[in-house]
Amino acid sequence: MPQTAHVTGDGNTVVQIAGDHNTVVLGRAFLTLTRFDSQRRITHPLNALSPYARSTRLLGRGDELDSLRAFLNTPKPISVRVVVGGGGSGKTRLALELCDLMQAEGWNTGFITSSEADRLLQGQNLSAWGWQKPTLVVMDYAAAKAQTLGHWLGELADRTAATHHPLRILLLERSADPASGWWASVFGGGWQALAKQALLDPAVPVPIRPLATQAHRVALLQDMLAIACPYAPIPLPVDDPAFSQQLMQISWGGDPLFLMLAAMSMAQQGHSVLTLGRTDLADLVAQGEIDRLAKLARTHGLTPELVLHLTACATLAQGLTRAAFLPLAAAEQQATGWTQPDAPAALFKLLQQALPSPQGIAPVIPDMVGEALLVRLLDGEEGQEAVLRCYAALGHRVAETVIRCVQDFAGVAAGPLGWLNAIVDAVQGDVRALEALADSLPPHSLVLDVTTLRVMEAILQIRMLLPHAHPVDCGGAHLMLSKAQANRDHHAPALASATQAVLLIYPQALQQPDKYNFHLAMALDNLGAQQSAMGQLEDALVSAQEATHLARAMADRNPDTAYGPLARLLANLAGLQARLDRYAPALATAQQAAALYAQLVSDQPEVYEPELASTLHNISIIYLQTNQTEEALQAALQAVAMQRRLAARQPQSYLPALASAIGNLATTYVILEQYTAALQAAQESVALYANVHALRPDGFNPDLAANLGRLAMCHLRLQQPAPALDHAGHGLRLLIPYFLQHHALHKPALNTLLRIYLQACQANAVDPNADLVAPLLPFIPTKPKDTP
Repeated sequence: MPQTAHVTGDGNTVVQIAGDHNTVVLGRAFLTLTRFDSQRRITHPLNALSPYARSTRLLGRGDELDSLRAFLNTPKPISVRVVVGGGGSGKTRLALELCDLMQAEGWNTGFITSSEADRLLQGQNLSAWGWQKPTLVVMDYAAAKAQTLGHWLGELADRTAATHHPLRILLLERSADPASGWWASVFGGGWQALAKQALLDPAVPVPIRPLATQAHRVALLQDMLAIACPYAPIPLPVDDPAFSQQLMQISWGGDPLFLMLAAMSMAQQGHSVLTLGRTDLADLVAQGEIDRLAKLARTHGLTPELVLHLTACATLAQGLTRAAFLPLAAAEQQATGWTQPDAPAALFKLLQQALPSPQGIAPVIPDMVGEALLVRLLDGEEGQEAVLRCYAALGHRVAETVIRCVQDFAGVAAGPLGWLNAIVDAVQGDVRALEALADSLPPHSLVLDVTTLRVMEAILQIRMLLPHAHPVDCGGAHLMLSKAQANRDHHAPALASATQAVLLIYPQALQQPDKYNFHLAMALDNLGAQQSAMGQLEDALVSAQEATHLARAMADRNPDTAYGPLARLLANLAGLQARLDRYAPALATAQQAAALYAQLVSDQPEVYEPELASTLHNISIIYLQTNQTEEALQAALQAVAMQRRLAARQPQSYLPALASAIGNLATTYVILEQYTAALQAAQESVALYANVHALRPDGFNPDLAANLGRLAMCHLRLQQPAPALDHAGHGLRLLIPYFLQHHALHKPALNTLLRIYLQACQANAVDPNADLVAPLLPFIPTKPKDTP
């Protein structure tokens, strides 16, 4: 029975508990939080995979829960935390557990749905709100509501009313970059940017960790096996060393969802499922769901193909209400030619029974299984047309699903990327739709950077044509385009866009420094990066120094939020100083950055370790340039150890950084004349770069070429001339097209690689390949610099 409390007076808050939902009434407004208690029932095995079912124990999350409790218990009245992790990493399940724990301790907790977030802000003044109990609000898929979130947090940051109880907002997303994407939409915004960033705890996204121990992985498998096979339990060979080693080394072994998928699949496949990849596991379970739904359709006398097609539509839309389903089903019948008597009412009744949701029809979850179902059911041109119809009818949530599908399945299916590009084509003139896409696209993705570039180009084109466009908005559009161009190695256009961004923002920052200095610092930082990429090092140094000066001033005023950005800008400045052979100031600057990061890592190691690892990598390089080889080795080993941990958790994000760190370690070993160790490191670095090169063939050629040169040098030092010649020649072929386009940028690497190639030719007693070398001779000095 619903319970209602009444409070008299102004500015009070009434908390109502009604069924599954907690309703927080704030002033004359109210906020409904959902805890998904009704979804704890397991009607068939697939339900057990849903995080909302809480079907298995929460294992290996003690540290995360302790960290989140500390976040809840800080003295700040309002705080925001962003937790990131790939699909299946356990973010939602962790948040649900936290809600349950804190609800038992007297907090008001729950998730805010997308529709509730939209309703919340219609005509409300959030800055005047209050709440009568400690309150935890969770938003999953935060990127989908970036603009809404930005406005909400801006209102909360502006509030002047007294806060008697803490408000905590937990945002969940697959990825986040504090310099771009949805994060910039939420925590940027002119003069409000620093105020909103002051709400963050910590100031950067917190990655969720994989399950690290064998005991936790085995326990989760056993929990799920007990659900999937209750009457014929499948034993796990936990005492078999080979099984234990496989379980700890498998790429998805630390992700709870994939352990659960593996356990479910063991009923049909046995322990061999541990040899399958992520998409294979999801596909196995999705096929089982397709078979279940088709059988259910036949039992009720409905057309299986139409039922499955509408299941795909509901999954694309992240669920459908009856009001949304009925016209969609009628339109899809006409479009597909699959007719059905008594439809669409009979179809709704069946799908609500098969995929129950309080609002109507649920999507197929978890995400990976739903995406695998989409890949199977929406193949070919007809599938793409269906995606476009759903997008036109149901809006951006369809695009969000497609983006996640591309991230998870691009390596095995071309369809999802085609769907996304078709959506981009369809909204070329719609700036709101394009900005929503930009917020939802991950900031760094090898498979999505071409699409991201197209979106940013379209946004800028529209922004510049608006009659009353604000210069900072246009500057921001140039900034985001510059980053997208740089991700595609389009360095000259990226520099032009970066320059335009600074030119547009700079006058506004002069007039209103408190409001726009943050924007200017970010634009100058990006300008320095693009100038550096084009070999304009002196200009880049000036840009980096100006950005750092602004960041120091912001850190003096707001140390809690500005130390992270200041450390990053210091690290960038040190890299430029080193490239200009100013090693003493470079080392001092890099050590300042490392000291700041070490301070930040002590509180949030999983957050700041990537930045510290990169800074240690750069410090190692500076030590090498100043002949401090032992110090260089220690810094390089530290950097590699950190990057290994990061790459194990998020390989797509951190493999390039790991490859670079190991390549630098190989160079260090060469200088120390430890050639066997250098060879092993160089081989590993080349193998890693080959992996990322396979994802984007034109993106890592210069890096792969440089590491092939390192590998060739190691072979030469070990008196192995034949493989040295092969690797050096391969590296030259990769690097020459880049050198011919940008001489200054690639000339040092070309000089080194050519020298190694010529030495390898001499060692093999063969003449250099004339076709390979002849085009380079006009550009190469007679005595190139002798460095590895």
